[in-house]
Amino acid sequence: MGRSLTIRCFPTTTSDEISRGIPLWASISLGFTDEHYHLSCPHCATRLAIAIGEYGHYSAIRDHNDGDISRLPLDPITAQDLTGIGRWMYDTAAAGGDTALAHGLTYLFGRARCGMCGSRFKLADWFEAENSPAQPIDPILPPTDRST
Repeated sequence: MGRSLTIRCFPTTTSDEISRGIPLWASISLGFTDEHYHLSCPHCATRLAIAIGEYGHYSAIRDHNDGDISRLPLDPITAQDLTGIGRWMYDTAAAGGDTALAHGLTYLFGRARCGMCGSRFKLADWFEAENSPAQPIDPILPPTDRST
C-alpha cells in the first residue's frame, strides 16, 4: 500500500504568499546535510558564507587561507512563526517525515548576523532579494531624440 502526502493550508498563508517564492526556492538545493550559501551583508556589503547543516548553523567571512572566520551563529525562527513560502515548505517537509529539511528551514528563514558590521537581517529575505531576477525585466530607458 502506497503512502500519501497531505498538505494542509493555514489561514495565515495565502496562495499569493506561497506562489511568489516558488520559482526561486524550487531552483536551489535544500538538503541541509552540508548547505553553503553566499551573499552580501545588506548593510556593509561584506561577502558572507552561510552554513546550514552537519557542520553547524552560522554566518562567516570566508578567508582564502584561514577558511571561515568571524563565525556567528544563525538565529532560527520557530516553526509557529513561519509564514508564507517558509511555512508551506516547513509543513511539507514535516508531513513527509524529512526532519533534517524541516529543521534546516527554521535556520534559513531565521536571522543571520554579519561578522564585519554586526548587523542582523532576515536570511531568506535577503537571499531571495539577491538571487531573484529584478523586475521589470525590460529596463525603462529615458526617451532620446536622435533626429537631426
